[in-house]
Amino acid sequence: MAPDRRWKPVLLFLLLLALFPAIASVATWMRGEAMAFWDWLGVLAFPLLAWLWLRYFSILGCRESCLPPDRERK
Repeated sequence: MAPDRRWKPVLLFLLLLALFPAIASVATWMRGEAMAFWDWLGVLAFPLLAWLWLRYFSILGCRESCLPPDRERK
């Protein structure tokens, strides 16, 4: 069952809302700075969030749902 396409922008917004702070947490971790509990949650969540973005929203992982509407009808 394919997800409803009209929810895709909302899901992308919510994903990016979590992914951007996680990227900042990973950068803090890589610099070796002291981190708070929330930063550690961002570091732990980063692989999953990055995989979700790559699989469902990036041009690298997007398949049928990224086709133009006229190509879907064929």
